[in-house]
Amino acid sequence: MTHRRIVAASAIGVTVVALGLLVPLTSGRGSEMDEGAVVTYASRVLDGAIPHRDFSTFYGPGNPFIVAGAFALFGESVTTERVVGLAYRLLIVLSLFAIGLRLAGVVAGALTGIVAASMLAEELVWAYATYGALAFGVLGLALATIGSASSGRRQHMLFLCAGLAGGVGVLIRPDFAPAVIASIVPLLLYVSARARIWYGAGFVALAGLYLPHAVLVGSDRVERLIGDIRASGPGRTLPIPRPWGETWQRLTLGTFVVGCLIVLGAVLWRRERQNIEGRVLLGAGLLSAGLLPWTLSRLDGFHIRPFAVIPLSLLPAVVLLLGARRLAPGTRGRTALSVAVAAITLLVLADDLRPIGGNTRELRGIRNAYRGFYDDDGRAGSRAMIARLASLARPGDSLFVGPQDLRRTNYGPTFMYFLLRDLEPASYYMEMNPGAANREGSGLADDIRRADWLILTSEWDDWNEPNESMDFGPSEPNDVVRDDFCLRLERAQYRLYERCDRAA
Repeated sequence: MTHRRIVAASAIGVTVVALGLLVPLTSGRGSEMDEGAVVTYASRVLDGAIPHRDFSTFYGPGNPFIVAGAFALFGESVTTERVVGLAYRLLIVLSLFAIGLRLAGVVAGALTGIVAASMLAEELVWAYATYGALAFGVLGLALATIGSASSGRRQHMLFLCAGLAGGVGVLIRPDFAPAVIASIVPLLLYVSARARIWYGAGFVALAGLYLPHAVLVGSDRVERLIGDIRASGPGRTLPIPRPWGETWQRLTLGTFVVGCLIVLGAVLWRRERQNIEGRVLLGAGLLSAGLLPWTLSRLDGFHIRPFAVIPLSLLPAVVLLLGARRLAPGTRGRTALSVAVAAITLLVLADDLRPIGGNTRELRGIRNAYRGFYDDDGRAGSRAMIARLASLARPGDSLFVGPQDLRRTNYGPTFMYFLLRDLEPASYYMEMNPGAANREGSGLADDIRRADWLILTSEWDDWNEPNESMDFGPSEPNDVVRDDFCLRLERAQYRLYERCDRAA
């Protein structure tokens, strides 16, 4: 069996394992605001809306347009959106497989891909913008790694594609630009000037779309977005996790391995300038290190996992690479080292595999679905709101969805905009972020005053985090609800209001 066939078989095997772990996690009840915003914004883009101009999002415009493109091809549903999320994760797995393969061979590539797939299978699979940006960032690094071992036209095309991939990642999350750019620099210094030009052309062609986007959005909206992001920061930060807890372990281990990647990469680069292994390790370490400020902004498992997946997945490849520097290929020592790395990998995966069973058991309680957005018996109030409003409202009526007490805007059921597709969103703020919609001068009260319908919920009124999300904003939005709106239905934690002049 030729080496090329072995590599192809390994890639297929890793893909099958990844699909086996991830596909079952594309079913389940999604988060009301986080995933709800993804599907809602994509639907709005299909209607001609522009991110940041017509609705607020703290991410770039890339993800809404990617999901909207999938909607246009395959129909608007959460199933379609989650297939996009599955594709993001497969890109991460196969890109890390390619990097591990180039570092230390087929065994390293396979172990790298399996670790990545197992780590990504710890939560529901959906089109989270962070995984989209990470997928294209890692894809760019993988393509540049392959291109560095090529020459001529093939190298130029691979670096062009690497630049395009990096540009897409930045379009999805502009704050990841330093990480994406820093990760590719060591490899750009290895190749010809023409390959660098091709990479730059691809990157600028897509990342440069922010310029026309900013023109379409307008300076006022850009300033408003920047102000919202700054104001929301203190209400999202979390303290350092308690020592020895699972979150703390993942953070410290990931940070330690990132440091090792950077140091080892720099040392190997200096000692072996004609080989690219050191440059690849350094690039991977810089990509992960560039995500650390985002991770530190909110220290929970949801934000630590994307940061840790690259360094922890590459750990077997690093060990095998270092072993190859001391043991001749094909010796018993190399075989023993491979077995030891496999055992260490299984130990690393022990914590990652446990949540999968829990997610599967949770899926058994799913009974109802609206347009693919799954719900369970605990959301009977939200189902009643949707059913009643769908029967009362006229197409083109405007709707606002948010918390009952609008002095705090920490979270909200954004998914309802997606389920009530015929109604126009009444507010620029369809997702609720602390310190943004409820800050002085946000215009939220005026948005609500113009709405025809309101769906408000007290579900998150007991929000309790050690940060500024506990602070109250202006009471004017609450005053508008009290003075201008009449209660039409109350179920569980949800209330449906209609503007009183319409109700009369």
